[in-house]
Amino acid sequence: MHHSQPLPMDIFERIFEFTPDALLVVGSDGRIRRANHQAEVLFGHARRDMVGMTVEQMIPERFSSGHHHHRDGYLSGPRVRPMGVGLELFAKRSDGSEFPVDIMLSPMDTEEGRVVLTVVRDVTERRRVEQRVQDSLREKEVLLREIHHRVKNNLAVISSLFYLQSTRTTDADTIAILTESQDRVRSMALVHETLYRSGNLSSVDFADYAVSLCEELERGHRLPDQKIEFRTEIEPVHMSIDIAIPCGLILNELVTNSLKHAFPPGRDGRIDLRIHRNADGRGQLIVADNGIGIGAHAHEATQSSLGLRLIESLTRQIDGSFAMRDAGPGTMSMLEMPLETLSA
Repeated sequence: MHHSQPLPMDIFERIFEFTPDALLVVGSDGRIRRANHQAEVLFGHARRDMVGMTVEQMIPERFSSGHHHHRDGYLSGPRVRPMGVGLELFAKRSDGSEFPVDIMLSPMDTEEGRVVLTVVRDVTERRRVEQRVQDSLREKEVLLREIHHRVKNNLAVISSLFYLQSTRTTDADTIAILTESQDRVRSMALVHETLYRSGNLSSVDFADYAVSLCEELERGHRLPDQKIEFRTEIEPVHMSIDIAIPCGLILNELVTNSLKHAFPPGRDGRIDLRIHRNADGRGQLIVADNGIGIGAHAHEATQSSLGLRLIESLTRQIDGSFAMRDAGPGTMSMLEMPLETLSA
């Protein structure tokens, strides 16, 4: 049976001396007992000068005053501490210049008492790379935010063009088509506006979006002297832009349909909006009103309408499911949809 031979001590001496990190052996009094060649290179002190120095002399003044408390606390319950541990640490060279470091502490009991093997790594270049990455990400976020802002503005221009066109005709059907188109474009613009205003550019807070859209539609479609109350039960539900824009268009169609058809002149009413996440992780959007209901003939007309064809097409696009039914009184529509972007 083969037995491995213990490594001779000079091997450990060579490892200590030539490891690419600075190594310091620190006593329980906080004074340096030994230092390797890389410690000389890193700190700019000859090792004979480092021996006997306190750790605090190797630290920038703004940190050194409180460091002995940390050292005493560590020695009272020492443990191996990996590099970094989420702290921004700095060391000081012999010329007073500072540099960022990662430090690993390993306590050891020796014949001369407890010492701590301290591994010091210069991370100047790594921090520089990390800063470049952070700066690049910030630039991209500013650019993406600006793109959302410009798309929103461009869509607002298109919406205004529809409005201007509607003022050039007296044909009721043409005006209705242009007004509906204006609402649909505005619902898309509002998605980009919501993203532009949010801190998260990767997903839309659909709850926040839905409330804003309903307020805009209510202002645009409520008849004079008519009172339409909106009641909401909304959970925070976040969607990617690929899901949010189709869902926003569907919500636009459903709320507009209720505002235009559920409440004849002189009839007040209520529209309920509920948004939540199902147990299976899919989102559910419900729009219900207490209006006159769809009825048999009205149902046939609605089935063939552009609005419903648009809803059915968008529902298929996001792999969702849609249903509309009489709610006695009124109408209830329910959309279920994924909250994540579908893979190609």
